[in-house]
Amino acid sequence: MSSSSAERIKEIVSNLRNVLFAGLALVANACAVSTGDSGEQVGAQTDALTGNGALQIQSDWGNGYCAVVTLTNGLTASTTNWQAAIDLKGSTITSSYSANFPGKTGVITVTPVNYNTAIQPNQSIQFGFCASAPNASARPVMIGWNMKSGAYATCNQNSGLNPTKAALAVAMATELGRWAPNTDLTMSGGQVVLSAAGLAACQNGCANTVAMLGQQNANATADQNVFNPTVFNSDLQASFGRQTNLITNLRQNSPSQLPPDHKLTLVGGPLSLGSGNCGPHYVYQVDDKNGNPLTTAQAQAMQNALCFYGQGNCGQNPYIAFTTTQAQCPAGRTCLAIDPADGDNTSTSTTTAGSAPSYPMNRVYDPTNSLLNSVCVTTTGKVTKLVSKCSTQPNTCGYLYCM
Repeated sequence: MSSSSAERIKEIVSNLRNVLFAGLALVANACAVSTGDSGEQVGAQTDALTGNGALQIQSDWGNGYCAVVTLTNGLTASTTNWQAAIDLKGSTITSSYSANFPGKTGVITVTPVNYNTAIQPNQSIQFGFCASAPNASARPVMIGWNMKSGAYATCNQNSGLNPTKAALAVAMATELGRWAPNTDLTMSGGQVVLSAAGLAACQNGCANTVAMLGQQNANATADQNVFNPTVFNSDLQASFGRQTNLITNLRQNSPSQLPPDHKLTLVGGPLSLGSGNCGPHYVYQVDDKNGNPLTTAQAQAMQNALCFYGQGNCGQNPYIAFTTTQAQCPAGRTCLAIDPADGDNTSTSTTTAGSAPSYPMNRVYDPTNSLLNSVCVTTTGKVTKLVSKCSTQPNTCGYLYCM
């Protein structure tokens, strides 16, 4: 993995969806935005999912004004945080109320005070400020806002190991169309890499799988509390051994429990499976190699293909709980759901999209580029757009960056 992976890891295993996948660790974004950054200007915006945000001038006397901001929660659960990025357009705040203002000039990211952090569903809060202005045209605009709901469970992230292994499961399922790590992976140079069989099965060179496996490089410089490549490398080696031993044991002693020859098709996600499930899930339809539905016994045996990623006794990865679901699953078929992210090590927005979502580590896992060029708010409060580095830094393929 090149040194650019350090930036990728520090930003880490991340981020998709402008839906309410937000019961995760919040980056509060309480930093001032650099001045002069225009971005999207949102005087008022309504969203079917997240309500609306609006800034209105209440009084105006030419060289000054007073403004009020109204935020309405359109989520199905109470907010646990919110933020609003405001460009003061050359004016200077002289007084304010009902919110935390990190600065008086430029572009600022306003956050709640203790008594209005929680906005109930379909309810609104207001905060306001007065400011002096150099002229009558220097009036503020709201350039971004978003909210967080605590409707989803938080799972242990273990220095990035567990969600990264789940992201690897998603990448391999999507790019190889199967979970057969004992066939598709091998050991080489002290790392777990794609085997010849795995490369032959790849539909697109397996750019995302290669990027995930590339994070084993022990020379990567990263915040070890966010992601530890040495731990990742040693765990993948141990997991590869566990998967191989499990398949060998089943073949000799319990062949009926062997994972069937199968193919995976992504049919849903990322989507919420509701309260009690960690974050958003990718849903895969599982059929036998001929495209026929699995039997109940075959479906249950599929969990033995997930040992490498930490299923059950093979590591107890909370993001790889064997979950069959009917969510977005065709009738009569078996579907499995995998959650590739959580907390500071996530592929979800920590704040539900209002006019623009924000992402921890400023990165989103989006292998289809569906969010390319969409508006986002960085963890320092800057309003910008999601971009790709894939063409110049192949080890970042599958991710978009808010920068």
